[in-house]
Amino acid sequence: MRIARVTTAGDIVYAASDGDDTWYSLSALGFELSDSAAVVQQIPAIRERIAQAPAEAVVTPGEFLAPVVRPPKSLAIGRNYALHVKETGSDLPEKPVLFSKFPSSFIGSGERIVADNAYTEEVDYEVELVVLIGRTASAVSQDEALDYVAGYLVGNDVSARNRQRDDKQYDLAKGMDTFGPIGPWITTADAVPDPQDLDLSTTVDGEVRQSSNTRNMIFSIPFLIEYLSRVITLEPGDVLWTGTPHGVALGMEGTPFLREGQTVTCEVEGLGALVNPVSFDRSAAAVSV
Repeated sequence: MRIARVTTAGDIVYAASDGDDTWYSLSALGFELSDSAAVVQQIPAIRERIAQAPAEAVVTPGEFLAPVVRPPKSLAIGRNYALHVKETGSDLPEKPVLFSKFPSSFIGSGERIVADNAYTEEVDYEVELVVLIGRTASAVSQDEALDYVAGYLVGNDVSARNRQRDDKQYDLAKGMDTFGPIGPWITTADAVPDPQDLDLSTTVDGEVRQSSNTRNMIFSIPFLIEYLSRVITLEPGDVLWTGTPHGVALGMEGTPFLREGQTVTCEVEGLGALVNPVSFDRSAAAVSV
């Protein structure tokens, strides 16, 4: 099942689809969902209700907005693919590198990544598998970790490399407004048999920049959930960005950072594609709320 946040007939609604391209308005089915925690807690009921949904609940999506709204936490892992570590000249981590990816940076597919050139002209892309937590997880073992996952999304951890380098931290460099494309929808965990065997890729104006598989993670999703939940309680609606593979602009000859007018497409197998144009005009910014 897929759960999206879409525009339709002048409104913004949550909608769900089960196995085809027919989308049903969840408000028309009696769900009042205001944030991601509410969404994940209602997944079993949503699945049951759309199986019997009437034709009048069908909607035609316009834009796919960021489906994750007001998550309790947005946690991200850096340097989690060995070839990416190598291309950036870093050392292989002995333990996960953790930082915050601010929810205020989240945008949906089709919305603009907007950089402020007074802060950066070194804007980079990073395709990632994003995990959505469905149950309160504290001191969870690897063996049971995936039982706490509600679903998965595609993420693009857009990064201002000069700020990352000069500030010697990640939060500002990766947390600027519009630097967190996420979506295009939530794919529920039951539809993803093995999250550690998914192809993921990035293209810029059709040119393949990144191409890898989640099996190449240094720290697996179950390991990360165990590692984090030992000291940080993971809550329903939390998101976990799991790192990016090699092929970022920073690691390429000539460092071909993103430029005005380019389009970045990030895909994860079975989870859809994020397509975002790039702008350095702050007046063009459109941030989902």
